[in-house]
Amino acid sequence: MEINKNVLYVGGFELPDKNAAAQRVIANGKLFSKLGYKVTFIGVDKDHYFYKPLMKKETIDGFNYNSKPQKYPATKKDWLTFITSISFVKDTIKNDLEGNVDIIIAYNYPSVSLMRLINYCKKHNIKLIVDVTEWYEPNGNLFFKIIKGIDTYIRMNILHRKADGVLAISKYLNDFYKDTNTLLLPPLVDKNSAKWSKVDCKPKDFSDLIYVGSPGNGFKDRIDVIILSLSKIKNSVRDFKFTIVGLTKSEYFTIFGRHSIPENVIDNVFFEGKKSHKDSIEKIKRADFSIFLRDNSLTNTAGFPTKFVESITCGTPVLTNPSSNISQFLKDGKIGYLINNIDNDNIDISLINAINLGKKELIEMKRECYSFKEFHFDFYEKEFAVFVSNLFKKDD
Repeated sequence: MEINKNVLYVGGFELPDKNAAAQRVIANGKLFSKLGYKVTFIGVDKDHYFYKPLMKKETIDGFNYNSKPQKYPATKKDWLTFITSISFVKDTIKNDLEGNVDIIIAYNYPSVSLMRLINYCKKHNIKLIVDVTEWYEPNGNLFFKIIKGIDTYIRMNILHRKADGVLAISKYLNDFYKDTNTLLLPPLVDKNSAKWSKVDCKPKDFSDLIYVGSPGNGFKDRIDVIILSLSKIKNSVRDFKFTIVGLTKSEYFTIFGRHSIPENVIDNVFFEGKKSHKDSIEKIKRADFSIFLRDNSLTNTAGFPTKFVESITCGTPVLTNPSSNISQFLKDGKIGYLINNIDNDNIDISLINAINLGKKELIEMKRECYSFKEFHFDFYEKEFAVFVSNLFKKDD
């Protein structure tokens, strides 16, 4: 049977798995595919040397889709066009999709281009969904803060409410847009994908902790707080290894300072720099616990950590504090340990419990993680179908 319903997903994602955004839109695309939609992605391509704006047919884990990435901006002029124009989107719809698009999903779209996309969709009777996964608080120089602050305010408070539907990554955002057609959709995965296959991971003679990601400016993921706590509890726990994937030691020192690793844990902390998504997943699978801590901020409350979802899917329990609505999923002692406050001794107690956990208990906890189903995209199929159906109710 020929599919004649079309979805176009647009945003700053790098397919198939080069950033967290790509993981999200691929999983969401699979949900649309199950509803009978043909899915096309317009992401970005940072490979300027080999960039060609051509529509390509791709397949991942049995999911067939089309992809035509936009060239990632390299100059100020490029950036201005990128955040204000939808010409590439309109040209793709006209020339590649023959004007046949039923739904457009805009992933964290800038305000000016989103406003133009809203008007375009209304003119052409296309349903518009906004996929909202962040609420960044502007930083940098005063001029940038003002511009970014205005853009964020208009996008989050005004334009998203003009869309036909909102996909909200967190409970905070879901509550914020509760007066619209909104679906709470955390980062999802396809547990049937080969990359999530279970590995035979026997407990070691030491505790194997891992952090994978990028801490940004130091206020997103507090690796320094983790290392300081490990230093404080070292004499109260068995031997441990803390591996940091995503940045080098020199990059870590640039963010947190050269004296942020106490002498007594220098030999316990290992930096492995940036790895491919596949390699990072394999390292998480073989670790005893993944760990990350986040400060209480609007950015962290409105978002939802993809690294939490990926670790649980790998079968690796998580040590973290209750940022976003993580506590909705993480039951203490089942798929990890919840650290209630990163500013007191609670983190030390949780780390001691995790590092000194018996082999039998660790195996059971990893089994609980691997059998956890609430991040598998199929889990949300019925809710997603209702959400998409609601887009068209006004037309009935």
